[in-house]
Amino acid sequence: MKLYHITKQGALHFQLKNGRLAAVYPDTGYVRVSHSLDGFVKNRFRVNLLNRFDKAVALKNPGNITMWPINKRVKTKTMHPIHMELFYKASWADEVYKYPNQAYYEMESSNCELYPNNIEKLMDLLTAFEAKNC
Repeated sequence: MKLYHITKQGALHFQLKNGRLAAVYPDTGYVRVSHSLDGFVKNRFRVNLLNRFDKAVALKNPGNITMWPINKRVKTKTMHPIHMELFYKASWADEVYKYPNQAYYEMESSNCELYPNNIEKLMDLLTAFEAKNC
């Protein structure tokens, strides 16, 4: 892993062993890594992408290179009330009844675990990623 640029805001930009680019953002707590260089059908596509990464390192500007967060995702479930009247038809009668209780629906979402201003934890995430994937 090679540090090639530190921004004014304190973000650290690295080039990993296999040529991928990575960024650590201490103020927000994100660690981001660029696209993998494996899995291309033709080698020329891999070489073109690697040249693009090398150019970004030489200019010390990752520019428009897309990076994805590698922070651990945590799933959370929340209950939200339904804001409309609900009706049901009983099997023993022909009438339609208003549902008497408040109804809720469950919503599942996921968020990244963030470590703002914890540079040691962010660097541990990046070095573990590099050891596993590069």
